[in-house]
Amino acid sequence: MKKIALFLALTLTAALLFGCSSKGPATFKEADPDQYLTLGEYKGLTYTKADTSVSEYQLQVALNKLLYDAGYGTLSDKKITKGKVQIGDTANIDYKGVKDGVAFEGGTAQGQDLNIGSGSFIAGFEEGLVGVEVGETVDLDLTFPENYGNAELAGQAVVFTVKVNYIKDRTTYPELTDDLVVKLKKEAKTKKELIENTKKELLASNEQEALSTAQNTLWTKVMTATTFKGELPSTLLDSAKKEYNDYYKSIALQYGYDDVDSFLAANNLSSETIAQQAEALVKQQLTAYAIAKAEGYTISEKEFDTYAKSFATAAGYENVEEYLKLATRERVEDQIILDYALNLIVEKAK
Repeated sequence: MKKIALFLALTLTAALLFGCSSKGPATFKEADPDQYLTLGEYKGLTYTKADTSVSEYQLQVALNKLLYDAGYGTLSDKKITKGKVQIGDTANIDYKGVKDGVAFEGGTAQGQDLNIGSGSFIAGFEEGLVGVEVGETVDLDLTFPENYGNAELAGQAVVFTVKVNYIKDRTTYPELTDDLVVKLKKEAKTKKELIENTKKELLASNEQEALSTAQNTLWTKVMTATTFKGELPSTLLDSAKKEYNDYYKSIALQYGYDDVDSFLAANNLSSETIAQQAEALVKQQLTAYAIAKAEGYTISEKEFDTYAKSFATAAGYENVEEYLKLATRERVEDQIILDYALNLIVEKAK
């Protein structure tokens, strides 16, 4: 039920380490993708373009957050049993979700506390409760994101029947004025300017999220249409497995686990899961290289330098050369190829 953050399984590709001793190409660049796969359709694919406009609800949530972060939100823990739900309320609700008239797993709960404006649930759920009277029951006609984690619900239209039991607590904010805007110490000096700047930021965020959603949706179609033949190169698989193991080890340490196996078990993961993730990653990166080869695309030095500088800056390096000692040229090139393929399938989609 809860919204899944947009996340490509390819994210770790840019962090792969190479140089295994077993047979096969040491890097993706050295591999001939045609040896391992046959591309399906990757141009002319269809998807539903997301609405990127900024709603009044989204704007108010963002302005409230600015005020809250600056210490201007006042929380009242007094239970409210009459009145309408507002942005900033923590509403106690019962809900039941159905698809095609049938309740689906994970879509039903009683006595759930939900902060209106938190973005915890799928788009439209929290917004749909604003203005609803305490004690009232409403039906929300919603659609799960196309890249939702549960394939049976991804992109599906559903109806949530929601009852607002009471408002557990409410956060109120002062009226936004020019004087208050100055106190917020933002670039804006007036209320109008702050609202305009906030709208621009939200629009940019909406457009980036829409692009990521389109890339995820279309890439899934590309991978479904791609046929793999024979065995994948063991060198690349071993490298991917090692990197996933190192990644989970670092996360395990952050959460206080003595060993990675305990962390994996606690999160319903296993060595088999890592092997599957590594295989999926290798398949996707090989597919990206196959698309680049089919399109005759090569990386120019100017393009490489631009990417390397941006990656180095994002990683906190002032010197690109120092960054490349860790990242290596091959890793940067893998990410450039991946970005090229993702952008191409969106550009050529319908």
